[in-house]
This record gives sequence, C-alpha cells and structure tokens, in this order.
Amino acid sequence: MMRHLRSLMRITWMDKVTNKDILERTGLPSMEDLLIRKNLRWTGHLMRMSTDRLPKQILYSQLSSGHRKRGRPRLRLKDTSRET
Repeated sequence: MMRHLRSLMRITWMDKVTNKDILERTGLPSMEDLLIRKNLRWTGHLMRMSTDRLPKQILYSQLSSGHRKRGRPRLRLKDTSRET
C-alpha cells in the first residue's frame, strides 16, 4: 500500500519521508487502525449474536485436549479484542 501511495505522490525513498507523514498527507488511516476497527466491528457483531450461533460458540469455547507448538502462543481474536 505504501509503495503505491509513494508512487502516486512521486515520493522516493531518497526523499526520506516517513510512512506516517505520507499517511497524514493523504488523510488515510494506518493498516493497524484499519485492522483494529475491523476487529472491533466483528466483535460487535459477535456480541449481538444469539448464543446458539456457531461463531459465538467458537469464540467462547475452549479446547479440551491437544498439543501446541513450542514458543509463544498465537494471539486469538478473543485476546486481541480484550486489549482494544
């Protein structure tokens, strides 16, 4: 996305303009803001769903057994929606 914005605005990397400055000039939100907004929107849909709907059941369910890979656990939608 940023590469396309830079080419439309005729800004090269040699101009040393940060991505944040380009987003401010164009008035577009950052990708992080877009993802947070999308996550909150989906969470709002889930909260309004009835409890018998499958997406809501999956969100609030826990796995009873299984093995996970080594390292830090991957973030789930449930975890990220608590942060925002």
